Amino acid sequence: MPTAKHIPIRQCVACRARRPKAELLRIVLGQDGPQIDPTGRKPGRGAYVCPDKPECWNEKKLRRFAGAKAPELAQALQVLLAHLPQPGQSQSSKSSHT
Repeated sequence: MPTAKHIPIRQCVACRARRPKAELLRIVLGQDGPQIDPTGRKPGRGAYVCPDKPECWNEKKLRRFAGAKAPELAQALQVLLAHLPQPGQSQSSKSSHT
């Protein structure tokens, strides 16, 4: 009987929701300040946030992880995640031809 594959679970630092690691966005506090870590391999203190919940990008909620760098991190997240396509949205904005 095959065993189920292990799926790593992580917790959003802002809303405390537990989700599969692949569904969350890793952020790192490195020497250069806060950075987005899509590979999960950057050195530094890392934490996870929900990319689909704007309330998780709030400076007040990120203070738990980033401390004094929370405003800088919140601003960077809001800029980056505002440009990502939301689930269910089409990738192209072409008009249909008839």
